[in-house]
Amino acid sequence: MRILIVDDEQIQRDSLAGFLKHAGHQVFMADSGGNALALLQQELVEVVLTDYKMPGMTGAQLLHDIRRRYPNIVVLLITAFGTIETAVNAMKAGAWDFLTKPIDLDILENQLKAIASFFKEQTQTKSKLTPFVTGEFVAVDEQMVKLFQQAERLAQSNATVLITGETGTGKEVLAQFIHTHSPRKKNPFIAVNSAALPGNLVESELFGHEKGAFTGAAAQRIGRFEEADKGTLFLDEIGDLPPDVQVKLLRFLQEGEIQRVGGNKTIKTDTRVISATNVDLKQAVFGGTFREDLYYRINVVRIQIPALRDRRRDIIPLAEFFSQKVAQRERLSPVALTESAKQALLTYAFPGNIRELQNLMERAVLLTDSGQIDTLDLAFEQPLAAVPASENLPDYLATLERDLIMTTLTASNGNQSECARRLGISERVLRYKLGKYGVR
Repeated sequence: MRILIVDDEQIQRDSLAGFLKHAGHQVFMADSGGNALALLQQELVEVVLTDYKMPGMTGAQLLHDIRRRYPNIVVLLITAFGTIETAVNAMKAGAWDFLTKPIDLDILENQLKAIASFFKEQTQTKSKLTPFVTGEFVAVDEQMVKLFQQAERLAQSNATVLITGETGTGKEVLAQFIHTHSPRKKNPFIAVNSAALPGNLVESELFGHEKGAFTGAAAQRIGRFEEADKGTLFLDEIGDLPPDVQVKLLRFLQEGEIQRVGGNKTIKTDTRVISATNVDLKQAVFGGTFREDLYYRINVVRIQIPALRDRRRDIIPLAEFFSQKVAQRERLSPVALTESAKQALLTYAFPGNIRELQNLMERAVLLTDSGQIDTLDLAFEQPLAAVPASENLPDYLATLERDLIMTTLTASNGNQSECARRLGISERVLRYKLGKYGVR
């Protein structure tokens, strides 16, 4: 494996490096957290062994930054100092495990074998489904391929659809995909961002208005529902609709008819509604800001789009797809991604999801002058600052870790997925640790 040792003591670095090289690993070294992060921008690394107590950036701070930008990298903390609070915080931050000084090389070897098995299991479980490619999207990840297959089937019906997911995951792209694969594809697809409209104009925008309906209404205007007749209306951020507009939307979904603002005439319109949100609408219902009856009307079929960090197999195909589109649009020569750039993309968290990746690739293609995109061409958002940790880790760290896992597992009613989520680790890491402590 490719292992980075981070320690401010040269003797410790050299000693570990000699052992790891003899075991057949490729070794990199850094004498500080800052230098380690700089090296990670240049080299593909799978495992980081870092001392906990270092001047400047501590091992806990380095762990935080690595998990933020390179979540696929496994981090082992080496320490002789710390507190119980340190152990809890570090485990929640995603450390694979702790090694106490002086390091028992047999334990280290066993840890690395477990990590190698973990990587092998990840590789073996990758999907072999055929990629799903559209004019605006590429999906290789199994859950996304299945999602598009589901959307393709759903397109043949007139069912109301609610698409949920974080900002930037591609909710409008999916809505448009459903429309273009439906019998309505030759008719309009109208997208409206509810959050972008002033509250006093939402009703007029959606349902239209008659001349003189309000100050400034100098002429009759048809709304988005009428524009989308026999087509599809996509309502993004539907949770931001004002209460009075929610009532009129509910009426349309029940009766298929609308009234313009200031008018008395009932207008029938054959419009399919697809809604989207990045918030929990159930919580909005409980909070009294969203109608319960409307929630059930729009939630006939729900599609949840996973965050990009949860479908990493899509990252490189999407990056290449976006870079190719930019190059074609700007009449530039094709630009390739270096292996280190691919690793950087694969280990970045992408809080802005696909939208962030698309913007990242556009900047990289436009600014590179070498015919390829390397790590330094990728202008990632800066990671958040880590919370400083404190001192003295007791010898009973393993007991503490086991107790923390068991307490969290109990609080999760034995649900390992929920337990892993609360601890901030993957389910595979949790299973490894449960096996380590003999918990079945």
